[in-house]
Amino acid sequence: MKNKKLGLVMGFVLLTLGLNAQDISLPFSAYGLGKLYGQNISSQLQAMGGISFGVTGKNILDMANPASYGVFDSTTFIFQTGILGSIGTLQDVQNRMNTNYATLSNISMGFQVLKWWHVALGITPYSKVGYDTRVSSAVSGYGHLFNDRFGKGGTTRLFFGSAFNVSKNLRVGVNVNYLFGNTRGYNIVYFPDSVYIFGTKQERYIKVGDFLFDWGLQYDIHMANNRKLTLGAIFRNSVHVNAIRSTTTYTLVGGYEGAVEDPKDTIAYLPDQKGNIFVPAAYGLGFTYSHGKRWLVGMEGEWQQWSRFRKFGVSDSLENSWRIAAGGAYTPRHTTISPLRKRMTYRFGARYNRTYVRLNGHPISEYAITGGVSFPFKRSRNSITMAIEIGSRGTLKDNLVKKTFFNFSLGINIVEHWFYKLKYR
Repeated sequence: MKNKKLGLVMGFVLLTLGLNAQDISLPFSAYGLGKLYGQNISSQLQAMGGISFGVTGKNILDMANPASYGVFDSTTFIFQTGILGSIGTLQDVQNRMNTNYATLSNISMGFQVLKWWHVALGITPYSKVGYDTRVSSAVSGYGHLFNDRFGKGGTTRLFFGSAFNVSKNLRVGVNVNYLFGNTRGYNIVYFPDSVYIFGTKQERYIKVGDFLFDWGLQYDIHMANNRKLTLGAIFRNSVHVNAIRSTTTYTLVGGYEGAVEDPKDTIAYLPDQKGNIFVPAAYGLGFTYSHGKRWLVGMEGEWQQWSRFRKFGVSDSLENSWRIAAGGAYTPRHTTISPLRKRMTYRFGARYNRTYVRLNGHPISEYAITGGVSFPFKRSRNSITMAIEIGSRGTLKDNLVKKTFFNFSLGINIVEHWFYKLKYR
């Protein structure tokens, strides 16, 4: 049985690592750090609208609030992994195209070290960049001017988290994250109607590597009839992330619409410039109200001061972002011999995100409704969870772009006993 579990986990991990190489297609990822994944990306949390700050569970690893690790059982080891995927449609007032991708959601594990100290560690995506856009305008006497922009890449975070039980009901925690990755991109400006004007192309490469810190707190208020209110709060430090940038600018002929690129003169060559990217602080509050293992409802909000964002000293014209989410879960009354439908956990939720991007005076917002279900393994605490999100991002106003999406998540939780001696065999 253990060999079967190991084979399932290894196969799942290899699948997620392969999918992680896929690129996204999202014009808004040209700004800031790109598309941010956040930290509440496990399947169980995604199915509940992404609520996480007040979520606790002995069989769930909630990396969004490190204080949640404090409820891990003394004899339990948790392993968690999964994939995130998206099927969507990008459109403006004239064009429409289909997009899809899949990527790793997380590979993580958690366990108790001492009665008052619990830890978790793992790897998750932090941001992704993937865009290929064109802007055109008419120039008197020269025809059309085109500006093509292309970019891809992203960042990943490794984390090691600790939770400390201050008292029976109060927990505090911290995640030490190492952020690393790179992005590549270029801009090319050219006049396709004229063979007498050289185009100009700028190529960019940025590599980052530095530490980030997340802090969390949770407090339980126990009530009658096995009911509990859990209050949660998180704080993420602002930090100057170390980065290295290389930029090359040159004139050329061709390089567009399948034409062979013929470089002419180098205008600027700036290799290995050291600098930093300022990532602003974030704050979040949330709660859950639960009845034992039967049901749970919760709500939370998060705010981050992206107007202070700087990349090598440039602001990128971002604005402050915020998010609200609500969701819940329900497990019917059951026994170990009940049919599967009664042992399953059903989840639901909704979220609204005001992103840090504003274009042509319009804030770029995202909303989604969510749902999902967990399938428990028989006679164990292991489970497979499926989650979906249906929503949209952006607007069609003033020639902007809107994306409608169907996001899905598939996760596996392996919960094993440690230091547990069987009385009978």
